[in-house]
Amino acid sequence: MRAILIALTLILAAAGGYAFKEFAGAQDTPDTAVINQAIGQYLKDHPEEVLAAARMAQNNAQQNQEAAVQLALEQQANQIYNNPADPVIGNPDGDVTVVEFFDYRCPYCKQVTASLAELVKSDPNVRVVFKEFPILSPESLIAARIALAAQKQGKYEAVHMLFMSHKGSFEEAALLELAASVGADPQKLQGDMQDPAIMGQLQANASLAHTLGISGTPGFLFGKQLVPGAISFEEMKAKVSSARAQAG
Repeated sequence: MRAILIALTLILAAAGGYAFKEFAGAQDTPDTAVINQAIGQYLKDHPEEVLAAARMAQNNAQQNQEAAVQLALEQQANQIYNNPADPVIGNPDGDVTVVEFFDYRCPYCKQVTASLAELVKSDPNVRVVFKEFPILSPESLIAARIALAAQKQGKYEAVHMLFMSHKGSFEEAALLELAASVGADPQKLQGDMQDPAIMGQLQANASLAHTLGISGTPGFLFGKQLVPGAISFEEMKAKVSSARAQAG
């Protein structure tokens, strides 16, 4: 949107110059209303210039964003793909890494959970890195902290899947009870979820998301390809195949 506004500003500047040129000879100080009228008429007579400038600005903005993402993927590759604090499922030595930024309160994240699990099950060479990105509510943050605390007990995957399928209360007591139902120690969870390292990890995830231009959930990386939003199982398989081919 910013790029479009810049393009329109340039068009208006050009139209203003045209109007001033047209009317400057008519009087020493061209009337503002007359110039505005001329600008309006110019834009009305040349809509194709506005559209062309807007398209060009959009294309430039998209190219700049893609370049910024690729630079971030190169400069922060270890933080993105190989942070030892991040939960990982699938083959830890897989030849394709899928990174998901997600929020437990996000309905679209819940929607893709089964597809992602099926992808791991159907492809033994896929590695999935989870980036907790709790942006939707205070309860999202509580859920993320409990899930990462469960990782200390080797219960992350079980708690993650349970939270993703949960449709009830996301208050802390309810989530601790849910985690306990899959074998996590709720008292230990309460202590571990206060670990400053967990908040540091969540802040690092948020910073990475910002750098990559991920502003909503879910946000995926299939290898080095950024894929915003929910996609189907078949689309996931295609993205993995593409990432595998590019890596090969």
